[in-house]
Amino acid sequence: MLNILDIIFLGLAFTVTFTGVLINNFEKHVPAFIIKGYRYGSFAYKGSEANFLQLIEIPKAWYRHFYLFSSLFGAATLSYMIFVYYCGHNVNEYVKIILRLLLEQDEASVSVAAAMITMFLLTIQCVRRLYETYFVQVFAKTSKMNLSHYLAGIIHYFACIVATVGQAPMFCGKQNREAITWNDAWTTTFVILCSIIFLVSWYEQFKTNLIFAGLRKDKKSGQVVSEEHMVPHGRLFSNVSSPHRLCEIVMYTVLLVLMPTKTFFCIYLWVLGNQIQTAIQAHEWYLQTFKNYPKNRWAIFPQLL
Repeated sequence: MLNILDIIFLGLAFTVTFTGVLINNFEKHVPAFIIKGYRYGSFAYKGSEANFLQLIEIPKAWYRHFYLFSSLFGAATLSYMIFVYYCGHNVNEYVKIILRLLLEQDEASVSVAAAMITMFLLTIQCVRRLYETYFVQVFAKTSKMNLSHYLAGIIHYFACIVATVGQAPMFCGKQNREAITWNDAWTTTFVILCSIIFLVSWYEQFKTNLIFAGLRKDKKSGQVVSEEHMVPHGRLFSNVSSPHRLCEIVMYTVLLVLMPTKTFFCIYLWVLGNQIQTAIQAHEWYLQTFKNYPKNRWAIFPQLL
């Protein structure tokens, strides 16, 4: 049975993929308000139609709020899990009620080890992105996004954290501390490989964002000297136009392997659809905007897409 988070993210996955396919292949036949509401940033809709949507457009720099929220919520949740599992605290009944309403789950789906590792990896990703959006990235003052993108980002990180803790032992159902599963064969088999892949992707995404930021900063002083879009080079940019989105997909694939639950799979479908469609739009924008853009680059998956 699907819970409320499953329904939300299956809906988001379908909407973002279906709309993206329509715009990427039949843009001339798609109403302007759909395009303007869907696209943002460098490849935002440039036409004069559907200007009423400007009423719900906000600065793209507000991306920072995603990571401020998720870093605080993730760190607090990770700390609470540590108190529950290793300090002998019981889970607050109100927390259980909220998790039960959202996930409708009475039995744990994963082991303590799987949930703890997933929450740790998710939290360090949010903390790194928090640092990048406040101290590394350069957001153009004129760059906007639709309010729906902002809300989807907040909901996404809330759901990821809730899905991780809410399907872990002692946070759902009535379980005896002595009878919970602390580790399992699946986690033991994949944890080292998954952690290595995640951290490599985590690092590569960081280096990608440094390259992006470097395009708008003076190399010596580090001061912002431009808000123009330029062609990035180096590292994974040699093969794809959106290595940061490729890394995002790899990291969430790892999290899904560690947290192989129905709800996390629904979240993964949303991440997959969103990152792929956005990468395709970015790739097409690069090709149309820069005449000398490298022809050997793929949108997001080398030799595939």
